[in-house]
Amino acid sequence: MNSVFFNRLNKEELKNKLHSDEFPFSQYLFWDTPLEKIDQQKNKRHIIERVLTRGLLEDFYTLLQLYSTSDISDAIIRSKVLDAKTANFCSIIFNIPKDKIHVSSYFG
Repeated sequence: MNSVFFNRLNKEELKNKLHSDEFPFSQYLFWDTPLEKIDQQKNKRHIIERVLTRGLLEDFYTLLQLYSTSDISDAIIRSKVLDAKTANFCSIIFNIPKDKIHVSSYFG
């Protein structure tokens, strides 16, 4: 995804962070879990959900660098925690039919 939204980001800095030992996403997204316990592959769906629902543009860019579109789409379809705005965004950006995305009633 090559978007004008990403033009203002320091992509080089984000890529360096991605290839370092540093956790690549905003730490506030995972306030409830020690960052050293988050495995980027085992906890892939949880990470994708958090970034999509609460992340910054930098986090979204990093998400697209770290995971395939297929991985992200699969996490979206399997998720039970997306709010209506996030579901609509994901439907448009990842070309997923809205009826394939569960919208949590918690966010009513």
